[in-house]
Amino acid sequence: MTTTERIYEITSRMTSFPEPQIHRSALLAELLKLQAELCNETFNDIHAENSKLRLWDVQSHLEKLNEERGHVADVELRTFKKGCKIVSGAISSEIIGSAGEYKAARCLDIIRCNKRILRNIEFSADDRRTELDFIVFTQKGIFILEVKNPQKDIYIDERGNYCRAGNATNFDKNIGESMNNKAYLLRQALINAGYDDPNIQSVVVFTNNNIHVENRFPHIDITYLSALPHIIEKYEGDSLYTITDIERMANSVQAAACKEAYPRPFDVNQFKTDFATLMAKLEDYDYGEEKEVGRYSKFPPKKKSRVTPLNVIATVGIFVSLTAAIASVVHKKVKRC
Repeated sequence: MTTTERIYEITSRMTSFPEPQIHRSALLAELLKLQAELCNETFNDIHAENSKLRLWDVQSHLEKLNEERGHVADVELRTFKKGCKIVSGAISSEIIGSAGEYKAARCLDIIRCNKRILRNIEFSADDRRTELDFIVFTQKGIFILEVKNPQKDIYIDERGNYCRAGNATNFDKNIGESMNNKAYLLRQALINAGYDDPNIQSVVVFTNNNIHVENRFPHIDITYLSALPHIIEKYEGDSLYTITDIERMANSVQAAACKEAYPRPFDVNQFKTDFATLMAKLEDYDYGEEKEVGRYSKFPPKKKSRVTPLNVIATVGIFVSLTAAIASVVHKKVKRC
């Protein structure tokens, strides 16, 4: 089997991300499926499943194999590691985001005022496209909730730039523009439904109470999850909408939502090919000899010398000859004495 054939054999078994576009709701599942496929190609299937191996386990294992084989695949390994960083980042982002949205959904369930809640609504108009984590319709207003679940302190500057603070301040995006875009598209949907001047409030919700958030952008409100029910229930203002209005607005927004899929977040096929190329280079296939498969790894161990009767006889002969020579020297020395 040639290297090209082996690469095709590996990639053809990987069925994650079957389409060039994907709905946001299915992204995490496909990312985890891709990770599982790489683990199963690298390790024994049962061991990979039982040990819950992850992408970094694959990378670490292949790094070790490359070192053992004299760095024969340094170039391919560097390319694969770049792809791993992108994929691991996407998985981490989706898991953290999903965890935050789950916390927010549970918190919203306890709100006692009349309400209707929509989750993960996408809008598209002209060249604009956005997703709203939550929309809460109440009799006093419509709340756009952007849920954040960061692990580090956050700083939002006067221009709306959203930065993650660590050893250095890292710019993420302009959350001011993002929230304005969400409000604009939601407003257009409500105007089309007959509500000319909807009262829309934008709130960024932080689900991690252990971080510090500093907001210097005056056009959006921020809150921690624990205060969210109070903000919505105690919102000051007159009742603008009836219960019927709430239902009508929510149904109109659902009908106007964009249901098109997004392009895949990275070149999945190239990542699969990079992985298969690295595997093929490290395996060093030799179909002329049956290879022993390790207990956990699908890679063959280093070749061991074969033990045959002739090898044993030769070894014994050498040992006997050396013993006789040493005995002769010792006998001569004793005789002289």
